[in-house]
Amino acid sequence: MEEKEHHLSRYVKSRMELVLEARNIEPNELEQVYLPASLAHVYFPRRDPKLSNDQPYIHENGHYTLYLSQRPLLNKFTKKFEYFGLPFGPKARIILSVINAMALQQGSPKLDLDANSLSTFLTRIGFTDGGNQLAQARNQVARLARADINIQYSNGRINSETGQEGTTDTSIRLVSEFDFWAKEKEGQPTLWDRNIVLSNEYWETLQKHALPLSLEHLKILSGNARAIDIYTFFAYRLHVINKPVFLAWTILKEMFGGEISAMNEFKRTLRQTLNLVKLAYPNAKFELDNKGMTLHNSPPPIKGKSKIELP
Repeated sequence: MEEKEHHLSRYVKSRMELVLEARNIEPNELEQVYLPASLAHVYFPRRDPKLSNDQPYIHENGHYTLYLSQRPLLNKFTKKFEYFGLPFGPKARIILSVINAMALQQGSPKLDLDANSLSTFLTRIGFTDGGNQLAQARNQVARLARADINIQYSNGRINSETGQEGTTDTSIRLVSEFDFWAKEKEGQPTLWDRNIVLSNEYWETLQKHALPLSLEHLKILSGNARAIDIYTFFAYRLHVINKPVFLAWTILKEMFGGEISAMNEFKRTLRQTLNLVKLAYPNAKFELDNKGMTLHNSPPPIKGKSKIELP
């Protein structure tokens, strides 16, 4: 019987090409991008949460809690407040990491980057120049520009009177200045003209607690937000542990479960996602069994100084 010819999908082919490309680059030549270390514990939504404009997105993980909210923009034509929604998905994560790298490389929170240059850069990092995908990427930039991050975490200090553990609250506006301009039709606000200025609070946090990641690795994972979150967690955790660390399935689900409610479905999804993460970070050492995951000390996914090519 003649065997059927199997054709790989365009997506699978592109992932394979990206994996081969990353494997052929020396570790110290990888393009280094950054996310705040706090986003290795709690994560942006993986899909559009479609919440009301005044409702925050909340993600809790152990001692950390993320509150993600949005600020409106006053439309000078309609005199009404406009909302862009909350940043979500792989594009928001990768774009933020690239903006962070640009700011750190330039040594300034102000990025003088016009829309055409950013379009070129988005295309180069895998967000093609196709109208729909590029429009989605531009929309995520606007969402990031209007986002506020509030992260609470247990600080380990115990109140001597109540015996309760203290909590530290950190509120950060990602962007303090963003040049919007209007579409020709209906006077609706759209994206930027030139400037993106990170807020002072975010800029200070980024300089102190930036987690280095590989842009080539993120490109491999660019179709899967959960894979990016696991990769980010591994990049933060694996190279600093001295002895094996065990995480039960309930903890893993709290960290990476997101919209998945059934444990069996989450287990199946996590196993599939870890196979993808391994393609980007082959040196990550971990074991998965019916009780949970055991982490082992591993080399970091990227070494060397920051290197990112501006458009």
